[in-house]
Amino acid sequence: MNDIERLRATWNALGEDDPLWAILSQPDKRGGRWNPEEFFAAGETEIEGLAGWCEDLQLPCERRRALDFGCGIGRLTRALASRYDEVVGVDISASMLVRARRLQADLHNVRFVENAQSRLDFLADASIDLVYSVITLHHMPAPLQHAYLGEFLRVLAPGGLAVFQIASGYARDWRGLGYRLLPNRFLAPLRRLVHGSRVAAEMHVVAERDIAAIVVAARRRILRAIDVASAGTGFRGRMLFVG
Repeated sequence: MNDIERLRATWNALGEDDPLWAILSQPDKRGGRWNPEEFFAAGETEIEGLAGWCEDLQLPCERRRALDFGCGIGRLTRALASRYDEVVGVDISASMLVRARRLQADLHNVRFVENAQSRLDFLADASIDLVYSVITLHHMPAPLQHAYLGEFLRVLAPGGLAVFQIASGYARDWRGLGYRLLPNRFLAPLRRLVHGSRVAAEMHVVAERDIAAIVVAARRRILRAIDVASAGTGFRGRMLFVG
């Protein structure tokens, strides 16, 4: 399998097994224990926090169209739909999107797209006011992360804002050392055993300087970069705001 095919197979399986836990992997929620109302409320809280950052940066200038990249079952798509004229949710997993369409059937300004390539050809240049992606890119090998970042910047409208989270390195503790030394092919069986799952999502770091170089090449700027916990223990999570 190539990287895209492996990602698709993994997230289809996770979407069939326990989709809410696969997205927000709290140990006490394994086995279908997420309450859907609580799950979507967490998305609303997250997007409310994002709105504060947008207000502080005074971006995006327009709220016509938002992109939720790695949307899963629509946890953040639903929250964005009350703030933007149109929201496009994109995911590689058909099983996740089946649930997303059912759960958001009441929303008429939301569209879900299954995308299993490294480009977002269904989106025109400069057509998106807000690009938002969290707990998604770090599951992809670095070349795919680079490719999707290039697409985020291609579709970003003038006066728009791209906000995305990466794992930029490893924590300075025993977990970080273990993740640094052991490749995913050795960690995958352990993750499957610990989580009681037939598949396991991979984790991949990407150098922040490489991301910065792509941003500069696209004639954009990193407006803000903050540490976040969303990459999980053992990794250094970073949230970048690009305009």
